[in-house]
Formats: sequence, structure tokens, C-alpha cells
Amino acid sequence: MFNLRFQLVFLSTLFALTSAIAQDSLYTRYGDLLIGKVEKISAEKIYFKTAYRSSAVDIKLTEIAKVSSSEGFLLNDTKNKNWRGELVLDSANHGVVGIRTPDSLYFFDQKEVFELTKDQKKRFKDRFTLGINLGYIRAKTDNTLALSLGLNSRYRTRRWDTRLDYQDYGAAIAAEIVGRTSLDYSLAYILPKEWFVNGKANLFSSTEQRLDIRRTLTAGGGRYLIHREAKVLSFSGGVLSNHEVFTDNPQTFASVEGDLTSHFYGKIGGHVDLTTDWGLFPSFTDRGRVRNTLNLDLKYLFLSHFNVGIHYMLNTDNKPPLETSKRDYVFEVKLGWTLHKR
Repeated sequence: MFNLRFQLVFLSTLFALTSAIAQDSLYTRYGDLLIGKVEKISAEKIYFKTAYRSSAVDIKLTEIAKVSSSEGFLLNDTKNKNWRGELVLDSANHGVVGIRTPDSLYFFDQKEVFELTKDQKKRFKDRFTLGINLGYIRAKTDNTLALSLGLNSRYRTRRWDTRLDYQDYGAAIAAEIVGRTSLDYSLAYILPKEWFVNGKANLFSSTEQRLDIRRTLTAGGGRYLIHREAKVLSFSGGVLSNHEVFTDNPQTFASVEGDLTSHFYGKIGGHVDLTTDWGLFPSFTDRGRVRNTLNLDLKYLFLSHFNVGIHYMLNTDNKPPLETSKRDYVFEVKLGWTLHKR
């Protein structure tokens, strides 16, 4: 009986010690010690889960002296090189992240870090994002107030980046339905030194421009000038095949155009995301025709999965094949939900 009781006590103690060892430790520059699990690491913060809080505590990297984990950490730099080891944060040098390997200690400026995570196998959901948003818009047509629905998804690895986005705006004016619908798919492969090749497909319709359908296919490439988890700036160019059908004419208008685009994404603080996309499409086959698109998106993140924001879209065509409006715009206020926590 005594031996059985001793064995149970011994096993319980061993289990408790093993659980404690398996946990992560975080030391702040103020001398505080937290025991728990690193849930997420961003360019500016660590999200640390403890037993006494239902949600993770977000702590700025500049306030952390040391983080220890039995699993270790993986730092991927902007040259796409992986560094594995213990995470070292020097409170005397703000904006610097260190990785201690078995052989040496390496320090990186935060601008050199693409991604910093725990060194563990990534699952599908770690690379996949899904978002849904609903909103009200003011459109060019008679200053119409309309409803909007948007869906966006993305799957990203360090080499591959693919996206699928859907946006629909609609309203009834008298007996007429006005609206705009777009469906976009893109696929990019990232080469060394942050160059990339990409392909895009787009379907677009607009009652304002009397456009039943525009189908475009694009092939091209570009380069990331900034490519980090919290900030992206890229420029690209390519060739675009354009097929258009207008409401007043069943004929299909085909053209070949250039594709010059820029993309910027950045985080402002820990709760605000800013995205801008600009595209210029000079026609090779219809001399003098130039199309232009501009998208601005600003959103505030709250309650881990939710966001509220504004979106502005401008679409111009200086020489449409038929006599239609040359300019269309939408201003939207929206509420969104994302699968990933912020």
C-alpha cells in the first residue's frame, strides 16, 4: 500500500515538473517573470498565454529581456535564410532581435526579419487566412447608398502566395438594379532577392460603366522593396489580355494592355492596417486608351477576430470602346471578421 502511494506521488510530481519544464518563460526588463506559452510573435510584440488569463498578454519586444522555450525559435530573414535557436532580446538595443545557435549568437535589426515564430511544424491554418465583411457604400450612381459583401482568402508560404477575393455592391434605384461585382485570383512565386513572377485573373462588371463583364488574364513579375510580416511594398509589371462585353452591344471587345501595379501593406501601431493598390493599364492595341484603378483600405482591429474600416475604390477609363461613363468610384464603411486572431 505504501509503495503504491509512493509511486502515485512520485508520478504526480514528475508530471508537474515535466509540465513546468515544457512551458515557456518570459522575463521583462523590469524583472517580472511570466510562465506560460508563446502564442504568437509579431514584428513589435509577443503574445504570451498564461494560466490566469483567458486571452494572451501582448508585450512589446522592447520591454522583454529574455524568452525561453523548450521548442526553440525560428527566424526567417529578408534573404529567406532560416536561423534556429534560443530567442535573445537585448533591452539595451531597441529594435534588435538575437538568435543563439549551438555555435554562436546572431543579432538582426527588425527590418531584416521577415518572420519570427516558434520552431515547430506549421499547419494549414497557420498559413491560411479567411475574411468576411459587410458594409454600406456610397457609389457614383446618383450618390447611391447600397449594401456590400466581401470575401477574401489567402494561402501564403515563404515561396508561394495565392489569393482569392470577391466583392459585390448592389442597390435598387426605382426599378433598376445598380451594382459592381469583382472576382480576383492571383498566384505568385517568390524568387531569390525578393523578385517574383505572378499571374492574375479577374472578372469585373459595373452598371455605372455599362459593363456586363470584363475578363482579364495577366502574366508578369516584379520585386518586393520591403517584404516583412508587418510591412510590404512591391512593384510589378506585365502583359494583360482584356475581353469586354458592354450592356448596349453584344460584341466582345478584345485588347492587349500593359500592367503596371504597386502594392503597399503596413501596420500602424498594433490595431490599424493600411492597404493601397494602384494599377495602370496602357493599351497596346487601342492607341491612346489608358485604364486606371486605385484601392485604399483602412481598418481597425478589435476583439481578436473583428475589424471596422473604410474602403475607397476608383476606376477610370479615358477611352472606353463605347460611349459610357469614364469614371466610377465607391466609398464603403464596413464591418469585418477574420479567421486568424490579430
